[in-house]
Amino acid sequence: MKKKNGFTLIELVVAVAIIAGLGTVLVQVLFTTTRSSTKVERLTDVKQGGEYALNMIERMIRNARSITASCSSDGSVATPSVVVTSPDGNETTFVCALDDTNGVTRIASVSAFGTQYLTSTSVTLGGDSCEVDTLAFYCTSVADIPKSLKVSFQLSQKVTPVDQFEKASTTFQTSIGLRQ
Repeated sequence: MKKKNGFTLIELVVAVAIIAGLGTVLVQVLFTTTRSSTKVERLTDVKQGGEYALNMIERMIRNARSITASCSSDGSVATPSVVVTSPDGNETTFVCALDDTNGVTRIASVSAFGTQYLTSTSVTLGGDSCEVDTLAFYCTSVADIPKSLKVSFQLSQKVTPVDQFEKASTTFQTSIGLRQ
């Protein structure tokens, strides 16, 4: 009997099936890693923008001589803006503003020196209009004197992807005790 060198057809089919299975698993791992990395980058951008805006608002309110906002005794009434009077007497209004240049709503600091945006152009407060709950200030007062202010807003990436897995959106809020 002659000895044949080589592989049988069944051995070749099994080897190809194993390689194809391993290749499929490897491609899935790579795809999942890439998607996760993209989501982390977008979420990091949103969080950094929100933290910066919240810190700026909080710092100005804590150092304010006075604030002007619609207050209630239980803090249940939201107002879309707040006016802060700084120690040097200048007034700054924090408000949701439509940035016509980029077509997004952003948190703005409006003063006699002009309008400065506290959020980047890559994030938005919720589209192309400032709704009542887009940026909300909840003021608590005692005898018509503001005692605390809660700031609340939600930031999302500017262009929402079709795939919900990649959507990056975060809610920010803090309560600030006011100096008297």
